[in-house]
Amino acid sequence: MARGLLVVCGFWLGLLVASWVIATLSFRTADRVLGPEAPAEMTARLAPVPAEDRRAALRHLAAEINRRMFRTWAVAQLGLGLLALAAAWRMGGTWRLLIGAALAIVVFQLAVLTPAIASVGRSIDFVPRPLPAEIARRFGALHAGYAGADLVKAVLVAVAAWTVARRP
Repeated sequence: MARGLLVVCGFWLGLLVASWVIATLSFRTADRVLGPEAPAEMTARLAPVPAEDRRAALRHLAAEINRRMFRTWAVAQLGLGLLALAAAWRMGGTWRLLIGAALAIVVFQLAVLTPAIASVGRSIDFVPRPLPAEIARRFGALHAGYAGADLVKAVLVAVAAWTVARRP
C-alpha cells in the first residue's frame, strides 16, 4: 500500500505543478504572440483588427483553455484523491487525514471555486481594462482562494508522501 500511495501522490503533485505552469504559460503566450515576436503572417492577418480586440480575443482563448483544463483537472483529482485515500485508509495513521483533507479541498474547488471563477472570468473577458475595482477585487479574491487552496492541497499531499517514504 505504501508504494501505491507514493505513486499516486507523486502523480498528483506532478500534475498539480504542471497545471500551474500551463495556466501561466497560456496567458504569457497570448501576450507574446501579440508583441514583437509575433509571426509576420499572424500580424498581417490580424492587422485589420484593433490591437485591444486582438488582445482581448487571444486572452479570452487562453482563459477558456484554462477554465476547461482546471475543470477537467479537478475531476481527475477526485479520482486520484479517492485512490490515494483508499491506499491511505488501508495503512491507517494520519495519512488518511492528510489525504482526506486534500480530497475535501478538491471537492470545494470543484463545487464552489471553479464555477465562481469561471462565471466572473467570463463576465470580464471583454471588459476594457482597467477593471472596475469591485469586480477586480472579487476575481482577485477568488483566484487567490483557489491558488491558496491548491498550495495547501499540494503541501498536504507532499507531507503524506514524505511521511510514507520516511517510515521504517
